Parts: sequence; structure tokens; C-alpha cells
Amino acid sequence: MDLNKKYREWRSWPECKTIISEIHPNAEKLHFYRKKKSHKGLKKLKATKELLAKQVNQDFLNEICELDSLNYLEMEVVTAPDISPLLNLSHIRYLKIYGLRNARDLSVLTKITSLRKLFIENTKHLSDLDFLGSMQPLETIGIEGSMYNKQKISSLEPLSNLKSLQAIFLSSVQLTDKNLDYLASLPKLNYLSCARFAPKSSFESLRSLMPDLICNWCDKYEI
Repeated sequence: MDLNKKYREWRSWPECKTIISEIHPNAEKLHFYRKKKSHKGLKKLKATKELLAKQVNQDFLNEICELDSLNYLEMEVVTAPDISPLLNLSHIRYLKIYGLRNARDLSVLTKITSLRKLFIENTKHLSDLDFLGSMQPLETIGIEGSMYNKQKISSLEPLSNLKSLQAIFLSSVQLTDKNLDYLASLPKLNYLSCARFAPKSSFESLRSLMPDLICNWCDKYEI
């Protein structure tokens, strides 16, 4: 089984639209790129369950968060400074945010009780994971950088409180605290996909504590 595919839930998306009038009013899956105010009226597409939205400013985000049926949301290049409207998405199960540029308060994400999978990639104002402390129902999390920029994270300790986690993705990450043993307190953790961001001894220690964990660097550090 491809565990990346299983936990990341990659989607194939329909043709990208830039004009609301080109979208069928009952479409359940949308791929939309905002050009200036071309997103106006998106909130009327109430049948939408899955959305890939690009160039998300504050007004666009506000409209997205009026889509009551939305359960799967990917956003690319998010300039909205306030992401609290996401709390209106009572059915959202999967959330991926790439390129979060202006928002500084990520604690709002911990209040989305329906969320089971969270991916945050290439986030400008992120240096620690303390905001994650109370996201108990979360099953999969990804905190990742990009091809050209590593995401700096101080420690993985906050993840130790997320007892429902089954998979963790930490590619393109620069870790300050190299201790990986924090993850051993996660009883359901099955899969760790990460950068080689800690010494071999750290991965060996984690392996001794979690012999069944699927993690390439725990077994083949030198490759």
C-alpha cells in the first residue's frame, strides 16, 4: 500500500476556472484561481464539497468559508491575514494550506473540531508547533517546507499531545531540538515521513522505542 497516497489523500482536480459563471451551480469539486475580484459569488456554490483555491486573499477566504458542505479544502498562496473564518466550516475534514504568507495566529486551527488531516506547507510566520497542543482528534499532520525553503521548527514535543495521530509528514524541515523520542508517546502512530533532520542516534533511539514504526531514516540512515 502506498502510505503517502493513503494519508495525503491526493486528488485529481477538474480544469482550473477563473470565472464563477463558468462553473456548474451543482458542481461538487472545484479548482479555482482568483484574478482580482473574479471569486465574487463563489459562496453561492453551496454544493461544493471539495475545493482547490489559488491566490486566496481575505475576501476570497471569507467566501470560501461560506460553503457549508465543504469537507476537503486545499489553498495555495494565501495572503489573508486572518484565517479565523475557517471556523465556519463545520464539516471540514481535510485542510491543506500552502504558502501562508501573512497570517500569524494559527491557534484558530485547533478549534476546528471536525478536522482530521492538516497539512501546512511553506508557512512564513511559523517557528514552533506550540499552537497544536489541543488538536486531539487529528489523525494526520504535515508541517513541511518547499523545494527551495526549509521550514524551521524548534521541537517536535508539541506533537506528543496529539494521541490520535497515525501519520506525520515533515519533509524539508530544519529541526532545532533533535530529540525524536517525543513521538514515542503516540500510541497510534504508524508512519513517519520526514527529512533527515536529526543525527543517526536520534532515529535509532526512536526505532528502539517504536519497533513497528514505518520510517525510512530509522532503518536506512546512510542512503
